[in-house]
Amino acid sequence: MTSLPANLVDILRCPMTQTRLVRLGPQQVEKLERRRAKHSLYHLDGTTVSHPLDQAFVSEDGKFIYPVEDGIIILLPHLAIATDAELAARYGERLGVEKKSVMEFYDRIGWQEQGQTFTDAARFEDLRPVSRDYIHKCHLRVGRYLKPRGVYLLDAASGPLQYPEYLTYSQGYDYRICADISFVALREAKKKIGKKGIYILCDVTNLPLQDETVDGFVSLHTIYHIPADEQATAVRELHRVLKTGRTGVVVYSWGGHSPLTKLLMLPYSFFKRSLGKDKASEEKELFYFHHKYAWYRHEIRRQCNSRLAVWRSLSVAFLKRLVHPHTLGKSFLLFVYTLEDAFPSFLGRIGHYPMFIIYRISAASKSKDRT
Repeated sequence: MTSLPANLVDILRCPMTQTRLVRLGPQQVEKLERRRAKHSLYHLDGTTVSHPLDQAFVSEDGKFIYPVEDGIIILLPHLAIATDAELAARYGERLGVEKKSVMEFYDRIGWQEQGQTFTDAARFEDLRPVSRDYIHKCHLRVGRYLKPRGVYLLDAASGPLQYPEYLTYSQGYDYRICADISFVALREAKKKIGKKGIYILCDVTNLPLQDETVDGFVSLHTIYHIPADEQATAVRELHRVLKTGRTGVVVYSWGGHSPLTKLLMLPYSFFKRSLGKDKASEEKELFYFHHKYAWYRHEIRRQCNSRLAVWRSLSVAFLKRLVHPHTLGKSFLLFVYTLEDAFPSFLGRIGHYPMFIIYRISAASKSKDRT
């Protein structure tokens, strides 16, 4: 049985009722395990509980139970266990189509090891030596906007912590809360940080954490893989769990809406059209939806304390197709990085990958700002 931090009950909450979670005692867990062994214990989506239970949490109101598997706390609503049949019938849950497709992609494909990396990085990142220094420094850029120390750093959709630079964000924190919809991701993350991690299978649009409980957060290339109408909800959830006086970072992508990307890719787009390739016919391998800057201005900045900065202004497609060693690629990327540092807000607005710097200020500070 994997031991969990004793103070977890101070930060967790039920994703169904928003009440606190408490640990089930050994006798209660044993009773559940007997039911599971008889195939008479069910998740809210109607599937049977298949993994052995040695630990579990229950909502403070006694309605829902959440199992722990290999040290990973299962806090997805559709995988909750109702304490009686009437509750199960009333709260029957299903995971949305888009979220299910993302979960299945990463469980089956994205987080499978491929040499020294994962399939996700091999497919969606530029891992060539010519781009390595630029990408390395962009990864480290996130840490500038986080407080250096704290108790909990939330990593929303942590994945397997696939880049070494990711580990630097939580060096000064007691715990890194790895929250992800992929069980495989959390299992891999656990291999890297072990007891320094708290591992939660959950939906970032419904974080199972109490208000103002984390000292910082990162959400890296996550939000645009969420259904369009829930992306702002996810950012508001991150703001909700952040403590006053602390900051968090969301790395987003404007995708094809980025003015800089449109400009830089214009020659390639013209060449592609001349070959008669239909962009609309290309099938998405992984669900994503990129909002325009106006969405950030109206849905994020108005509802959360935030500002814009650049994470990386160049898209992967541009790097792979137009940046090469024989065309002074490294020198060009060094120049771009210098520009990004000089004009972070402007390049966050027009570049490919912006950062939303989210912060929480006290009510007194808000009143002072208004005067």
